[in-house]
Amino acid sequence: MASLQNIIDRQLHQLLGSRAKWFIDVGDRHLGIWIEATSIDLNQLATWGKTFWQQWQRGTLLLFAAEPHQPFPYWWKSWSVASAMSEAAQMGEGETTAGDRFIICGLGSLGQFCIQSLRRFAGEHLTLEICAIERRANIEWEIPHLTELLTEPVIVGDCRQEAVLRAAGIDRCRTLLAVTSDEATNIATAIVARRLNPEVHLVVRSSRDNLNALLEKKLGSFVALNPTELPAPAFALAALEENILAAFTIEGQQFRVLQQTITTDSPLVGTPVHRWQRRHQRLISVRACHSQSSIFQPTRPHRLFNHWPPDLLFEVGDRPIWIERVEVVKSLPIPDPNPIQRLIQQMRQLPEQAEQFWQWIHRDRSRELIFNGLWIGSGLWLLTALLLRYNVPDLTWQKAFAAGFILLLGGFGDVFGGLENDPVPPWLLVVCILVAIVSLLFIVGVLGLLAEKLLQARFDFLRKRPPLPTADHVIVVGLDRIGQQVVQILRSFRQPLVILVDDPEQTQLFEDLPMLFGNIPEKLLQAHLDTAKSVVLTTADEMLNLEVALIARQATEQRESPIGLVIGIYDPTLTNDLRELLPRARPLCAYALAAEAFAGAAFGETMLGLFQIDQQTVLIADYTVTAGDTLEGKLIGEVAYGYAVIPIFYNRHEQFLGGETSHQFLPSETLQLTVGDRLIVLATIDGLRRIEQGKMAPRRLWRLWVGHPRNAEAALEIGNLITKITGLPLPRSRTFIQHLPATLTLALYEPQAFRLGQQLQALAPVRLFPLVAQETP
Repeated sequence: MASLQNIIDRQLHQLLGSRAKWFIDVGDRHLGIWIEATSIDLNQLATWGKTFWQQWQRGTLLLFAAEPHQPFPYWWKSWSVASAMSEAAQMGEGETTAGDRFIICGLGSLGQFCIQSLRRFAGEHLTLEICAIERRANIEWEIPHLTELLTEPVIVGDCRQEAVLRAAGIDRCRTLLAVTSDEATNIATAIVARRLNPEVHLVVRSSRDNLNALLEKKLGSFVALNPTELPAPAFALAALEENILAAFTIEGQQFRVLQQTITTDSPLVGTPVHRWQRRHQRLISVRACHSQSSIFQPTRPHRLFNHWPPDLLFEVGDRPIWIERVEVVKSLPIPDPNPIQRLIQQMRQLPEQAEQFWQWIHRDRSRELIFNGLWIGSGLWLLTALLLRYNVPDLTWQKAFAAGFILLLGGFGDVFGGLENDPVPPWLLVVCILVAIVSLLFIVGVLGLLAEKLLQARFDFLRKRPPLPTADHVIVVGLDRIGQQVVQILRSFRQPLVILVDDPEQTQLFEDLPMLFGNIPEKLLQAHLDTAKSVVLTTADEMLNLEVALIARQATEQRESPIGLVIGIYDPTLTNDLRELLPRARPLCAYALAAEAFAGAAFGETMLGLFQIDQQTVLIADYTVTAGDTLEGKLIGEVAYGYAVIPIFYNRHEQFLGGETSHQFLPSETLQLTVGDRLIVLATIDGLRRIEQGKMAPRRLWRLWVGHPRNAEAALEIGNLITKITGLPLPRSRTFIQHLPATLTLALYEPQAFRLGQQLQALAPVRLFPLVAQETP
């Protein structure tokens, strides 16, 4: 080894002279040469490396060029006789896992898509036995060649009957999916299946929330999903055509998924991607329009999540996608003042309150009339009481005020009928008659105003709907169950809406929103189509949806940007055809979207919702770590990069040391999962499958060299950081730091390696490079 190092030193000294420093790392299967210099002729260096490797040819030669005191190289080359075995090969990627049995009850649209999603979930390395039960023999197959995905022929019969379930193999079934269009049948099937197999996992199509909660407690291992609620957010958010891709709530915390296209005036231009991370945000995807050479290029860059190198620089045209917590600003409580201060404050506010009251009176004619009548009536009452008291002998004040009040109510006969023997002056009698007449006129006037108000309120209740918005509105066509959900979601965003229906019963819904009733293709143009933001088509008639979409696109051809179209379809084969026929349209199959959630739930996961990113369905999955499963003992960072998911909520089953909170939103990557912990992630069906099978993406082997710590306290911190970021046992980290400077080989994902090098360079000189490097172009 000494002679080899001397040869390399001599040749590099001849090539680079004294303007560079180099470090040589010799391993069992590799030879790494790290060169530090401010300026190097890279072509000359590459030529030397190739010549040297042709003479050596014993393994892998890794050649790196780096700036002085930087932990990562900016240029690299590798030559290898035989590439090192990837971790994937060591894991046995080609092994096939023994299968489980699944029973699908009901082969309507949802049932057929569930079969397809289960097969996609299984992939190539998980064998499934899928059996289907259908009541009708003449099945309308919506997906071509679907029978090839079934393990055995379809069983024709009533899935609620014990004999039919036994014939389907309920006794050895892992999961039964009851997805018929009749919810009563689904519930009955689940109850019978639980009696026949106490261990079977039940996934049921049902929209009865209260009943579902009761059955979950009673039956156990029971999941109920509503296929009309799951895809509705995808329809609604596609209609907004804005940067919001999703909005949902987890444990009372609101989340949003957003996207942004970087423009020339954006402050993000030239910013490294790793500086994006903030406390309340997490970058989940970067759609880069440029390529950048990086030693941290992920091994699987085609995935939706975590597919970019952490040292990537944002450029114009890139489109980052991130999830963020919606911060709720809470006002601080204001302490109550003491009684004296409260009285003084109220006295100071009296003039302002009096002015506000006076303005309130004069804003309405009826209020002004009633107010004037009240003070005039009070004056007449006092005047009448005084006249009676001083002009009728032996009349007490109490009787005088009572007689005056009766006169105000029109009771002239009641007052003077009881005063027959009392001498009442004629002029006083005339005054009392006038007071009674004025009071009667006032009472009749007030009653008239009240009647007018009641009639006006009645006509207001029956008045027409609000006027149609004139611009930037969304037109929702159809108010089936999905349409109703879409309207409610769009209303929560305060999006102006126009609803088009052709069913008279649907006109009773959403009475506070603008609605057009009649022939939908004819009414479409009346909805200010030329200035609308988008059209959402959710009717059950697929051909009507297509017709209206074509009319909308043709009517708005002169617009600068085409109108947004969200088209509900039921035939999945139309998806690609519609995208070609109507560019930028979003054809969505509701049952295809919901089926992915049903497939995930069939493997025991809890599905909290779904949405779409770039035509890919993203599921919100809730996991509880159990002993021996594929999450136990792993760092959250390993779960994120190995399974290609985004952790958004973590709850520890027990309190942290020091009394820290047991749950975190957008949790740290350095937390380790233990039995009983809860983890909620964003995942594609590929990510769910990998978690189910324990198939993590292969790590790369990295060589870490750490020099002398900058101070005595830094040594301990170096060991803690290595354990925290990589999961290396703490005793091994402590042993490593006792022999610094030293080298260490670690199996890491690219973001972990980048984070490790960045944090360690503040504590000691660091060099970090992969043992199998991708060549620079």
